Amino acid sequence: MFVRALPHLARYGILLVPILFVVTFVLIPLVQTLLHSFQHISVRGQAEGFAGLKNYQVLFQSPLFLQVAKNTLIYTTISVILCVVIAFLLSLLLEANSNGRGSRVLLISLFSPTIMPTIAAANIWLYFLTPRFGLVDRLLAWVGLGHENWLGHPGTALGALILLFVWKYAPYFTLFLLAGFQAIPPEVREAMRTEDPSGWYSFRRVILPMLAPMIAFVTTMALLYSVESVDPVYVMTQGGPNNGTNLVMFYLYQLGFNYFSWGPAAALSALLLVGLSTLSGLSLIVMERRAFHWQ
Repeated sequence: MFVRALPHLARYGILLVPILFVVTFVLIPLVQTLLHSFQHISVRGQAEGFAGLKNYQVLFQSPLFLQVAKNTLIYTTISVILCVVIAFLLSLLLEANSNGRGSRVLLISLFSPTIMPTIAAANIWLYFLTPRFGLVDRLLAWVGLGHENWLGHPGTALGALILLFVWKYAPYFTLFLLAGFQAIPPEVREAMRTEDPSGWYSFRRVILPMLAPMIAFVTTMALLYSVESVDPVYVMTQGGPNNGTNLVMFYLYQLGFNYFSWGPAAALSALLLVGLSTLSGLSLIVMERRAFHWQ
């Protein structure tokens, strides 16, 4: 009897390892963070009593937090829109020229920024934007324009971070949308060519609804990646100038490891968890309702 049960025990044993991993490194820290957001936390990270909503109150009363929230909203909105639109246009271009030789070369060249580590990409862009000696300033000087400290002004510095994000992730999302285009059944394509020679009506009424789930996935991933941006800020601007590029994840890092304000840091983590989960769920629900399900 025991020998017969061994295969079943082996299956459960295989499942036990990832379950323990998730519980130990995901669920327990998650619950602990939520609890710490309602507690007084010492500099050493030890709970020292119930604080209620005090940590959240401290967070929302901070002018710096409001500035960070504004920066993050601008950065995330522009980054996500540009990423999704550019990825969609690139995937459309690659799909239209899928049989051409240049499409493979273009696909490989587009994918190069994606495989580059974020730290390395940020350092490359930091060199590009260095005043006087950077590539951008040298090109401007070559056409007779003056030098510009791109990372020395809040507006241009935040714009540089947005361009870096789009440069790195738009090609990555292009692959997903291209896969969505290629998953459209051949009979649907043939029917569209027969009934709608111009292609615009079919594209708007058939192709876009069929791509809606993939667009929802890409939008959600772009949203999550943009909010998680911390490496480019750390390398290129350190949140400056005048906190003009201080984004929420870098601010969270500052709260925990610079100011040792573990309570407000836990409160901010809890807000991020709830906010991102809600936005991701709403994005998927809205786009799924508009999806076209091919039978």
